[in-house]
Amino acid sequence: MRSIVLAFLLLITTKHSMAYEAPEVLENVCEYGCPAHIENLYREFLNTPTAPTYFPGMYSGECYHYSDKLDPDTTHYIGLLLNNDSKGPYMSPILQYFGEQNDMANWSFEDALREMSPDWIEAGRIKMHKTSATAQVLDSAGDPALLYWARQNISSKEIYFMAWLRNFSVAFCKLKPNPQGFPQ
Repeated sequence: MRSIVLAFLLLITTKHSMAYEAPEVLENVCEYGCPAHIENLYREFLNTPTAPTYFPGMYSGECYHYSDKLDPDTTHYIGLLLNNDSKGPYMSPILQYFGEQNDMANWSFEDALREMSPDWIEAGRIKMHKTSATAQVLDSAGDPALLYWARQNISSKEIYFMAWLRNFSVAFCKLKPNPQGFPQ
């Protein structure tokens, strides 16, 4: 299964496209089988067809990677700042690998503004769709290197996040609003 999904994703990266745009949702990722906990996160992502609406805000949570390079049972962490400026919405994700705990779990919105790289203000520009928010980072040839999808459960404010990291993995994440994660 991994080889089929990775082959599909490789096709995305090898086809040069000057106007590449991330699809609204990455479908069929677990079609040929994922570990149960990853399949559950993916199902939650698919069953939450709402683009994020609670931002600006700081969120954090756990991620699992579907990859030949990482153990899918190892918990990794993510911090995600969703923000706006005069050019529109952007996201700033930080993936924390192999941590003992989520180092971003208590970041306030103001902490996130200080800690996140300012490069994401441009690199993380969000395209809002009806059912998701997407962002992409293209390499120097204009091919996708990083693709991100976010959906939000409106009642719990939880974010279901997927990250496609070329030639590395697909990450499946579930994030909650941080304490003091919204602007004061």
